[in-house]
Amino acid sequence: MKKLITLSVVLGLVCAVTACSSGKSDSVKLNEVQYAEDGRQVLTVGMFGSYSEKLTAYTQFPLDFKIEVKNYMPEGTEYAEAARQLDMDMIQGKSPDILFAPADKMYNYIRKGAMADLYPLMDEYGGLSRDDFLPNVAEALTIDGELPAVVDSFFVSTAVAKTKFVGEEYTNWTPEQAMEFYENLPEGMAFIDDADSRLAAYMLDNIAQECIDIDNCKCNFSGSNFVDVLRFCAEHPVKEMFEPDFERMSDEQWHEYIFDEESRGLRDAQLVFPVVINGFNQGLASDIYGNLNYDEVTFVGLPSNCGNGTVNWQFMHSEFYGIVKNCADKENAWKFVSEYLKYRKPLQKYENNGTLGIPVLKSQFEVDYDRDISYSNSINGTIYKPIDGANQNDNAQSTLPKEYKDKLRDYIFDMKLDFYFPDELKYMIREEYEPVLAGERTPEQAAEILDNRISTYLSEKS
Repeated sequence: MKKLITLSVVLGLVCAVTACSSGKSDSVKLNEVQYAEDGRQVLTVGMFGSYSEKLTAYTQFPLDFKIEVKNYMPEGTEYAEAARQLDMDMIQGKSPDILFAPADKMYNYIRKGAMADLYPLMDEYGGLSRDDFLPNVAEALTIDGELPAVVDSFFVSTAVAKTKFVGEEYTNWTPEQAMEFYENLPEGMAFIDDADSRLAAYMLDNIAQECIDIDNCKCNFSGSNFVDVLRFCAEHPVKEMFEPDFERMSDEQWHEYIFDEESRGLRDAQLVFPVVINGFNQGLASDIYGNLNYDEVTFVGLPSNCGNGTVNWQFMHSEFYGIVKNCADKENAWKFVSEYLKYRKPLQKYENNGTLGIPVLKSQFEVDYDRDISYSNSINGTIYKPIDGANQNDNAQSTLPKEYKDKLRDYIFDMKLDFYFPDELKYMIREEYEPVLAGERTPEQAAEILDNRISTYLSEKS
């Protein structure tokens, strides 16, 4: 994306630094108020892409105001084109009242002062309070003491190991600790899986992000342990993965192959298990409890220097949204934002994807925590442990113990979240370290390239 020089200049003229987020200050040029034929005030909602199921469901309820959606990225429109059109609307005083946008785009507008602080609106009009959010979520969404945007839910990438092999003192372990365990694996045990195909991504994703200071537009790959960890990954190359001939495999061979792939945790054949937490649900209980033989686990996490073993990200239909500072009716806009954030489509008993993502509100998390066992996606439901040679009816059955469930909850509540880290930077990092793994450049060369490339990126976004 190109540098938004013009947008920065215009917003600097339009939005004074001291502007009150509730719109009561004359220092902000407000949009003209629009009314529908039925007399209701119109709130425009800017989006990138098609309606989410949640927005469709929410707008079917009677509202005191009328919602008009402007989709900046209809089918066939490139993201860069959509972003430029939104920039022009912001410049020309045609901005939406409420904006849904990807993290990097939203953060760009936040830094340029285009988004209203939601905390004063929360205090004045009610509907939500700071205490309604998970504690780490409120902290992650707050920038310079303001709440410029919210998000419904998020995913988390992390990793676990059985506590009998990796003690809890290694919770959120360092790269050095992870490498030491790798070098001292018991014979016959894999670190991640047979191919170790995810070793580089697992070892590097978190510490690479730690090399970047987005707020101060700085990065330092060359002067960190990123170089040493990248060298370690290059010296432990990916093994050739076994490619089965599915067309010629017998039923017995097929069963043996599938069971071997799915039962490494049961047989203690693997040390570290990458986990995506996509909700406080039955899938999480199965991944961390049932598939690991009901054993205690240590959240070793993704290796980091700062004790943060997670990387968080958003689902495509859980974008950030907030109120544009130019919105003339912030009271109704806040009513939309707060009620929309609290709205959640009721989960059907046999629906398996209805808890997609970790909710940001305590009340919604508590619903997931307490959901009745009769729901298919309940974390309190039956968990099956595969048994070699048995059919599903003979598999072991259990439920997640409360102390285990509380351990999962506490880990989620304690993790450090970085909502606004741009996906573009993640792609850049992988683009530059992959040639090292292929033997085409040295770790030092990759670090120098990343320092230059990402410094330029941050400078252009400042």
